[in-house]
Amino acid sequence: MKKHNWRQFIADISLMALICCLVAAGIVLSDRVYAEDKLQDQGIDWAKVIEENKESDKAESRLLRGIAYANMGLLAQAADELSIAGDKAYREEIAGFVLDKLNQLRHSPDDVLLLNCAAFGSYAFGDFEQSTGYFERIISLDPNNVWTRNFCAFTYAQAGDIDRALHHLEQALKIDRENQYTHLLLSAAYKEKQQYLMAIYHYLQAPQAVRELKRHGAF
Repeated sequence: MKKHNWRQFIADISLMALICCLVAAGIVLSDRVYAEDKLQDQGIDWAKVIEENKESDKAESRLLRGIAYANMGLLAQAADELSIAGDKAYREEIAGFVLDKLNQLRHSPDDVLLLNCAAFGSYAFGDFEQSTGYFERIISLDPNNVWTRNFCAFTYAQAGDIDRALHHLEQALKIDRENQYTHLLLSAAYKEKQQYLMAIYHYLQAPQAVRELKRHGAF
């Protein structure tokens, strides 16, 4: 899938805002669109991650809070925390954060938080194959997290593997049929495959998300 088409549809508004923020800033979708009482059953206590890092304004703490918010579907809060990633002043600190988590992952290969950091970091460095590998591992450990499946699908799409992206989006939809972010990604994927009726169908399932995108000038 062409990057331009995907970004036109989602405009860097998901947790991929984290990834994109590692190289550029994105726009924010309100958490009310996607996360109203939709917190997933997760293999890690993301609320605890936030609590443990709430008192610090260091880059690492803000990035960890951002990752946690994103995995809870609270995208506006996530993007607020991750906005530092677009600041050149934090570039070295953020790179050090990613490399440190990769080193830790060698000793704790099933740590979901470390895997998230590795997946996002690999994407930021342009290694989509490595990134999808990490996301796939997270999914195997935490299969009911819709957001991980969406992020994984996005990364596959960026690498041009639309079929694999569709697989994860369809699985995400089985978990939460009301997630409008998933519907928009499906719309983009089907559009790319020239299955326009399916693209329109999923587009129409996401009116709140579309309004939010328009409010931010993405459409």
